[in-house]
Amino acid sequence: MWGILGGLLGVVVGGGSAAIGIFIEGADPLGPTSPYPSFFTKRQLLVYDYFLLSMIVLGAVIAITGVVLARRSRFPRTDTLGALIASGVLLLLGGVLLFTRLVAVIRGV
Repeated sequence: MWGILGGLLGVVVGGGSAAIGIFIEGADPLGPTSPYPSFFTKRQLLVYDYFLLSMIVLGAVIAITGVVLARRSRFPRTDTLGALIASGVLLLLGGVLLFTRLVAVIRGV
């Protein structure tokens, strides 16, 4: 059950990321994105950056909730597992995409 939740969370975050990139940042959905989309090289804070930062913060909050559930919950293993899967998905996706954006800005290609 928690794996399905983590998978759905990944799909929602990925869809939101693509929607922000296409509709707000103006990325071409059919254009080349190798190794990253063209709007990644802009040297300014984008709405996409705030989205990624909010993903990381939300993942950290959910991870802290998981730690609290491990100590206080009636079913600590089950509740903690769900919270930590959700936080792992958010932290991993947000961190990797933000790092990729940082590399793109530094390279400037």
